[in-house]
Amino acid sequence: MSSFRLEVDAPNNIVLVLVTGEGGGEHDFQLDYDPLSGLYEFAEKDQLEGEYGEDFMEEMEEAVERAITEAIESSDLTDADIEGFDDEDL
Repeated sequence: MSSFRLEVDAPNNIVLVLVTGEGGGEHDFQLDYDPLSGLYEFAEKDQLEGEYGEDFMEEMEEAVERAITEAIESSDLTDADIEGFDDEDL
C-alpha cells in the first residue's frame, strides 16, 4: 500500500512530502505556502493522482492543509505583522 509522510519547515514556509509507492519507490516534494493565507501550489498533483489514485491524493492534500493550518496558527506572526504587509511584500 502506498503511503506518505509530511514534515513542516515552518520558519521557511515549506511542507516536505515523501510519497512511498507499493514497490518501495519514493517521490519527494517541497510545497511552499503563503504564511498569511495558507495557499500553496502543487504542480505534480495530476501526476501523483494518476499514479496513486484520487482517494490517496485527497487524503494527502487534507493532511497538507492541516499541517499548514497548524503551522500558521502556531507561528509568531502577529496582526501588526500582517497589517504591515502589502502585495508588493509577497
